[in-house]
Amino acid sequence: MSWTGRLRCTAVVKNGRTVILDNYSEGALKLMRPVYLDPAHPTLYLVHVGGGYVDGDSYDMEIFLEPSARLMVTTQSAAKIYKTPSTPVRQYTRLSLGEQSVLEYFPDPTIAYEHARFYQETTVYITPSSTFVYGEIITPGWSESGELFRYDWIRSKLKVYQDEVLVLFDHLYLDSRQHLTSMLQLGGYTHVGSFVALSPFITKEVLEQFNQFMEEMPQEVRCGFSAAAVPGFSVRILAYETSVIEAIFQRVQQFIRQQCGEKAPVCWRKY
Repeated sequence: MSWTGRLRCTAVVKNGRTVILDNYSEGALKLMRPVYLDPAHPTLYLVHVGGGYVDGDSYDMEIFLEPSARLMVTTQSAAKIYKTPSTPVRQYTRLSLGEQSVLEYFPDPTIAYEHARFYQETTVYITPSSTFVYGEIITPGWSESGELFRYDWIRSKLKVYQDEVLVLFDHLYLDSRQHLTSMLQLGGYTHVGSFVALSPFITKEVLEQFNQFMEEMPQEVRCGFSAAAVPGFSVRILAYETSVIEAIFQRVQQFIRQQCGEKAPVCWRKY
């Protein structure tokens, strides 16, 4: 397959500090130099230099964490999916976490514009001792008519394997032809957030604390969470604004970081 953009990097621990061992990119995907918001581990910013995703684009990303590596990954800006009259945009991401490694992966929102079709597949390989924290937001883009949900469809799959066994599979499919505003779809909401946290630090007692934590969410959103087959949980959020979901993500992420011994809140320094 001919890729519009490809990216690959590996994080390792040297002298008690996580560093990027190798970094390869081509086409429309680039990787900025690591930023050490925390002195012990880097933050990576993924960059799409084309300004948006268009008809027939295809992307491939791989990120590897060696044992004990800690890494935070985000994007420079939202993924803007424009009209795809012939071929959907496709994006494949593979994340591999070694023993006792920690990956926090929070790409900016995916914005789908009129007649956009987008397929995304994220495959994650973890160990019983690694920690994986992930957040995704999907929003409808502007249309000339002013109507919401003018995109054709969005399909996002998240598959997580532990010791070659599928332990989590999340399939989100939003099709504008299925009356997304109806009660059995988004129930009048416009923005969807998905959050996953898998970690040996998430014990039964932590889940009970998180259940109380979820009861304090804003009234204008709808949140639900489920325990995973391995230590961890997944959360789905429905809201009317991106900023509301981002604020909830920050609160949940900080809750998880405290369980992992990280006291300081995350500041991505984007704005």
